[in-house]
Amino acid sequence: MKIIVVDDEIAALSTFLPHVVDDLAVECKMFLSPRAALEYCRLARVDAAFLDIVMPEVDGVELAGRLISLCPAIRIVFISAYAQDEAKIAARLGKNLIGFCYKPYSRETITSLLLAAGRASARPALRLRMFDAFDLFVDGVAVDFSSRKAKELLALLADANGSYVSMDTAVGNLWADKNVEFGKRLYRDAVYRLRMTLKDVGADHLVTFERARAVIHTDAATCDMWTFVKEGGVFSGRYLPQYDWSIVTESALEQMKSRSE
Repeated sequence: MKIIVVDDEIAALSTFLPHVVDDLAVECKMFLSPRAALEYCRLARVDAAFLDIVMPEVDGVELAGRLISLCPAIRIVFISAYAQDEAKIAARLGKNLIGFCYKPYSRETITSLLLAAGRASARPALRLRMFDAFDLFVDGVAVDFSSRKAKELLALLADANGSYVSMDTAVGNLWADKNVEFGKRLYRDAVYRLRMTLKDVGADHLVTFERARAVIHTDAATCDMWTFVKEGGVFSGRYLPQYDWSIVTESALEQMKSRSE
């Protein structure tokens, strides 16, 4: 499980760290700056966040809302030295809120909250197939996409292998025969449909959608193409044969294949 801890007081972070450093099941990143934590979560999948509430830059509740927009499945724990209106905060954050941890920390409390976060953030196994045909498998079962273009958009994001794909790039590839403004409308519709499909199958952590761009998280799934690019080896069949725009990547993969032979 990957967690972040955000507190503007370094002494508080130093006190928190010993409670998790020996837990081999927990990977912990600590931040003094909420903005630095947000930047990290734009690119990394995070299961849970332990957040101080009172911070000068951005208060913890506002930070939690921003983190949820980036990582819809993230679980939130608030750490504070003062009593909080827990019911009010819970109503605002809903199912993402795990609980509250009041200073001074107790190992038992932190362990209990980590276990709760781990249970809540348990996610299905995701696999992307890109050779011969494109599919997303969730726990071994192929996802049935309600929208053909939503599925193609996910393929385009997977093709980028962890790099951002802009709306303009997506429109140019998926709706090249449409005028730009109409293409942008179709893009927004595909984004909405893709988000709903991923949410329905418990895979909404796979992609982060931002204003006019999106990125797939390569640490959230396995993928035959990503593995080939990273580790080499051989592949048979064609690369995304149903999508004309895939020819550029297919050519690059063929060159990598020939060099390894």
